[in-house]
Amino acid sequence: MIPKSNNNRQHPHIFIMAKFLTKTPRVLIELPTGLKSCRDKLQGILHYVQLNGPWDLHVMMEGHPYIARLESLENWQPDGRIIGCLDDKIIGGAVNLNNIPVVTLDIPCKLYKRAICINHNSEDIAASIADYYIKQKFENFAYVGSETNTDWSIIRAEAFEKAVRKCGFSCNGFKLDSLKTSTDWDFDKKKMQDWLLGLPKPCGIMVAFDHRARQVLECCQQCGIDVPDDIAVIGVDNDEAICENTTPTLSSVLPDFEGGGYLAAEVLDHLMRSMRRKPCSLTYGIKRIVHRQSSQHTSNPNWIASRIKEFIRLNACEGITVNDTARHLNVSRRLAEQRFREACGHTILTEIQTQRLDRVCALLKETNLPIGTIGERCGYQTETYLKALFKKTFGMTMRTYRKKN
Repeated sequence: MIPKSNNNRQHPHIFIMAKFLTKTPRVLIELPTGLKSCRDKLQGILHYVQLNGPWDLHVMMEGHPYIARLESLENWQPDGRIIGCLDDKIIGGAVNLNNIPVVTLDIPCKLYKRAICINHNSEDIAASIADYYIKQKFENFAYVGSETNTDWSIIRAEAFEKAVRKCGFSCNGFKLDSLKTSTDWDFDKKKMQDWLLGLPKPCGIMVAFDHRARQVLECCQQCGIDVPDDIAVIGVDNDEAICENTTPTLSSVLPDFEGGGYLAAEVLDHLMRSMRRKPCSLTYGIKRIVHRQSSQHTSNPNWIASRIKEFIRLNACEGITVNDTARHLNVSRRLAEQRFREACGHTILTEIQTQRLDRVCALLKETNLPIGTIGERCGYQTETYLKALFKKTFGMTMRTYRKKN
């Protein structure tokens, strides 16, 4: 569920002298659709068009063997562009793209000075990770950026360091020598391993994006660092193809990519209906941190508690019980309860309920599913019980929670 924002009212100086459209607008979408984040942004754009169209869309499918490139469509003149990639060569020179409205998505604003730029909020991303680690009682922190030290990676590093410094802590940053860095990962692996071994433990690490976080986990595994008990790792983008296939599974921030795409389409719609436009920058936020094994640190770790938490993460919404967790580990219920409480400070049942309610909240915020359907998906046998439990836990009804979020 992507709510329609009111950016034209929030920023009245952007849109001036509205006009009527005389034809279906042609819109060129330039996104590297090989990336999951960009496919999510495209879904947000399409959702806006479904609600507010029609538009005649041309989506650049880079490298697609059966899609004609725009440079061969000389008679197709777009009325607006949404740009989400840095390679203008995919456009070709056959079409005149000057003097048409442009909205950029996660592109440095300095590259398109006449455009309205929409970017993810790197400060919010970094602050959410720092806040989680601090609540988990971490006192040591580190950041691993992108190999090429991109602008957004630098902003995230500064924001993460600022957030932990506010609480009286310092942050170690992993830096590569730009003169010696190779595109070959094996060339840099040894330096990262040495850096990881030298960090004070336990340490909470923020990594610029999921591909880079996978490299961090690989280094930890090869040099004998325990994740998450010695080092906890959280990436950014929540690319499930990566996050669910690392050892251990990778926790990651899920930015509101669909919301960003929706906002870009809404802004472009206003621009195509306006005679004048002024450049500016807007941001979109995050949905949540998706926690997996790499961030499930406990102050008193033991293998029983770690395996119980992972089992619950995978099966909480399948109606599991405390007995199911004990049987899964082939230990007595008493031992499972005792070890789990020692490590986590609460019962296994509380953990199951927390995981279920977290999923309920996510579905309330991100979908239009009926409350009864949400209850079924989250392992609750009756809607009445879920409603009562939710109100007792959060102090409001599920309907009120959905409206607020």
